[in-house]
Amino acid sequence: MESGHRFDAQTLHSFIQAVFRQMGSEEQEAKLVADHLIAANLAGHDSHGIGMIPSYVRSWSQGHLQINHHAKIVKEAGAAVTLDGDRAFGQVAAHEAMALGIEKSASARHCRRGAT
Repeated sequence: MESGHRFDAQTLHSFIQAVFRQMGSEEQEAKLVADHLIAANLAGHDSHGIGMIPSYVRSWSQGHLQINHHAKIVKEAGAAVTLDGDRAFGQVAAHEAMALGIEKSASARHCRRGAT
């Protein structure tokens, strides 16, 4: 037997974006994070889905999560790059790291991405 409530994914997506916008997120950031949270739930990975929202709000209110922060290059050597997520949403830092990795791979023979 199921428990809880069922919501349309698009309605829930809009609500999540509104929560993050209220916290100060720019529209693109709020959409990206909402996209990933909803996708996680729809894929059956509930531990990485909308259940994370209370933790994000708590982390933000305690000054840990930094809204509208972006990954910063710490060290760069050819195609090798070390990034600092700067306490941004993990989804944002990972998206930026992947975009940079794709960019670097276009100009290098070898490329590897790692995350911690």
